[in-house]
Amino acid sequence: MFLDPRAILLFGANALLLYLTMLVNSALVGWSIYLLMLGPMLVFPVLYLRHQSYFICTVFSGLWVDAALPSSFGLFTAGFLFAGAFIFQMRIRFRAESNYHLIFLAHGVNFFCILLVTIAMGFAYITSLGFWLQVFVTSLASHLALLIVAPWFFNFERMLFALCRLEPEPEDLPIL
Repeated sequence: MFLDPRAILLFGANALLLYLTMLVNSALVGWSIYLLMLGPMLVFPVLYLRHQSYFICTVFSGLWVDAALPSSFGLFTAGFLFAGAFIFQMRIRFRAESNYHLIFLAHGVNFFCILLVTIAMGFAYITSLGFWLQVFVTSLASHLALLIVAPWFFNFERMLFALCRLEPEPEDLPIL
């Protein structure tokens, strides 16, 4: 099968996470706090799907994020593909059965996305103290929220697999 049905479920879960994050961001706008929680979107497709399905899910998720967030178009699509390819090459080292490695990966990808946005939009404000304060507050708030959201999101994706009676185990991993 060219497209694993789990890729469609993971894309839907990614769209839901982005929607919920944007709802929280609209509630936090009065305090000038912005949450960027894109890390969990990439972890499950990279670890659980074959490369064709992972690539399609990642491209569509990146395009969805690019369309929703105020950044240059293609920034998150290219960033997701780069980070996903990096993790995909080392996916044998990560245990997908529990949430520990997945949470660390989500924090790493989230840090990469914050760094990507900072570099892409920060050249004009690189000497401004307020800019770096906003980057610090965004990073801190995002990673603190990610401590709660990431385990929920990973268990939600596993629950979707169980409800749709799809294989909850990663494919193409050698047995150790």
